[in-house]
Amino acid sequence: MIIQSRRSLLSITSQCKIIPIVESRVQFTQVFDSKHVNSVLLRHCNLLDFTTLLSEAHERSLSVYVNIDHIDGIHADAAGLRYLAEYLQVSGIISNHPRILSLGRDFGLETIQRIFTVDSTGLEMALESVDTHYVDALNISPGLVTPYITAQNKELFPLPFIASGLIHTPKQVQSVLQSGAIGVAVSRPELWL
Repeated sequence: MIIQSRRSLLSITSQCKIIPIVESRVQFTQVFDSKHVNSVLLRHCNLLDFTTLLSEAHERSLSVYVNIDHIDGIHADAAGLRYLAEYLQVSGIISNHPRILSLGRDFGLETIQRIFTVDSTGLEMALESVDTHYVDALNISPGLVTPYITAQNKELFPLPFIASGLIHTPKQVQSVLQSGAIGVAVSRPELWL
């Protein structure tokens, strides 16, 4: 059985605000070369191919999060979430779906609700629908909009948030972090190595 890291995404230190988005075994092994990473987000991959890498990640005290809406090998139902929590020992899940997040919470997983910022009205409606009883944090996408959103109203977000999507440069990472994000999830290895 894999031993879970107890580190939380919500306790990111000032030096570890980059969250690698991993989609392949090669990327996963690259994460181990970074000294400034304490969390990793898995998506568009088959988790069952990653069990050895998950064990190594836990040995290195990396918290592993799974985008349950975009993963292969595990279904986003009670049995799949239980398997993630009890056998694969992931720290948490990310989903657009409140029902899945509620189920994840039942299994002790940290829950992050992904919100797409299509326009300001849609964002406000999405934020109003967040149930803080079973959601620990938000994932705002695309991340590049967060500096513009928070400039209008810093109290808009009911929970801590990370940002992801369309972030390509260190300058963009810094801009998103300065907007109040607790972390930035990026898929470009040059931003987290």
